[in-house]
Amino acid sequence: MKRNKRSTSDIISYLPSNVTENILKGLRLRDAVRTSVLSRKWRYKWVTLPELVFNDKFFLEGWDNGKVKAVIYQVLLFHRGPLVKFNLWYPPFESCLDINNWIFVLSTKNIQDFTFYLHGGLRHEIPCHFYSFMQLRDLNLGNCVFKPPPTFKGFGRLVNLDFYRVTISSEMFGLFISSCLQLERLRLRGCTNFRSLEINAPNLKYFDFFGIFESVYLENTPLLAEISVTLGSWDKRPEQDTDIEWAKFFHSLPAIEDMHLDSSILESFDAGNVPERLPSTLNQLKVLVLSDVCYSNLDHVSWALCLLRSSPNLHKLRSSIWNNDITPIEDNITPIEDNVIEFLQAQDFSKFSLNRLREVEIRSFSGAEPEIHFVKILLSHSKVLEKIVILHEHGMCAEKGFAMLKELIRFPRASLKAEFIVSETPDE
Repeated sequence: MKRNKRSTSDIISYLPSNVTENILKGLRLRDAVRTSVLSRKWRYKWVTLPELVFNDKFFLEGWDNGKVKAVIYQVLLFHRGPLVKFNLWYPPFESCLDINNWIFVLSTKNIQDFTFYLHGGLRHEIPCHFYSFMQLRDLNLGNCVFKPPPTFKGFGRLVNLDFYRVTISSEMFGLFISSCLQLERLRLRGCTNFRSLEINAPNLKYFDFFGIFESVYLENTPLLAEISVTLGSWDKRPEQDTDIEWAKFFHSLPAIEDMHLDSSILESFDAGNVPERLPSTLNQLKVLVLSDVCYSNLDHVSWALCLLRSSPNLHKLRSSIWNNDITPIEDNITPIEDNVIEFLQAQDFSKFSLNRLREVEIRSFSGAEPEIHFVKILLSHSKVLEKIVILHEHGMCAEKGFAMLKELIRFPRASLKAEFIVSETPDE
C-alpha cells in the first residue's frame, strides 16, 4: 500500500519521456525552465528543449541588460543536444559583444530557425561564424549588418527570409538571394537604400518590400504569386530606361495572384505616357490592392485603369484614397478634378469588362467627383459583382454622405445582385 501511495504522489517523476517532451514543448521557455523544481528527475529535462525563445514573455519586467545577459548565458550553458529554433526578440536589448559569443555557441547546434531582433541603438554586425549555419530554413534579422565573408556560398536550405532595418549592399544582396535556391518567402522592410534590387529566386512565391530602391529586377521568379511593394521615395531614372524596366517588371510576374502596389509605384511609372494595357496580361491576378491613390491625379487614375484592363480574371479590388493633393473650394470641382473627369469621359469602354470581379472595397472615400465617376465605371462593367464597400473619410457630413449614397445606389449596375455597403473608414 505504501508503494502505491508513493508512486501516485510522485507520478510526475515517472511520466513517459514522450509525455514530458510534449509538456515542455507546450510551455513558454521561462515556465519550462522552472519545471526543474518539480522533482529531482525533472531538474534537467528542460535542457534538451529543441526551441529556445527569448522574448518579452520570458524576461521579467525590470531586468537590466546585465540580468538578461546572465540568464541567456546560463540557459545556453546548460542546454544539451540539437537546437532547431533560437529566437531573441527583446526590445530593450541593444548590440553588445556577448551576442557574438552566443552565436558562436549556436554554431554547433544545427539551427534551422533563427530570429534575432534588436530594436534600438547601433546595428549589430553579424559575426562570421553565423554564416556556417548551413541548416537554416527560416532567418529573421532586425537592426543588423549583414556582411558575410568572401567564402560564403549562401544558405542552400533557406525557405523564409525576413530582413528589418538590415544593412546590406545591393551587390551582396543579389548574390545572396541567387544562392538561396529554395527561397519561397522574402520580406524586406526599412533596409539599406538599394541602388538596384536584383532578385533571382526560382522558387519565390511571396515578396514584400517597404523601403527605397532606384530600380528592381525580378530576373527569375516564375512562381511568384503574391507581391507587395511600398516605396519610401523614388529616384527617377532616365525616361527611356524607366519604361523598359517597368515593362520587364510586369513581364516577370506570370504567376502573380495577389498584388499590392502603393501610389509611389504609380508615380515611379513613366508619367504622362501610360499605356492602355500592360505589355503582358496578368492572367492569374485575383486580388489587386492599390494604396494611397489620389483619384484627382491623372497618372494615378490612368495606371489604375491600365491595371484593371490588364487583369481579366480579377476577383477582388481594394483601394485606399489619398486626398492631400487638392483643396476643394466649397462644393465646386477643381480644375485638376475636371481634367480627370474629362479623361474618364473620353475613354473607350466598349471592350472593357470586369467579368470576374466580385468584391470592391474603397477606403477614405471623400465623395469627390473623380472618385464617384470611377465607382460608376466599376458598377457599369462588373457583371458578377457581389459586394461593393465604400468606407468614407472621417468627418463627412451626413447631408453629403446621403447625397453621395443616393447617387451611387440609383446608378445603373451591370450586376443586379451587388450589395452596397457604406460606412466610416475604421481607425487602423
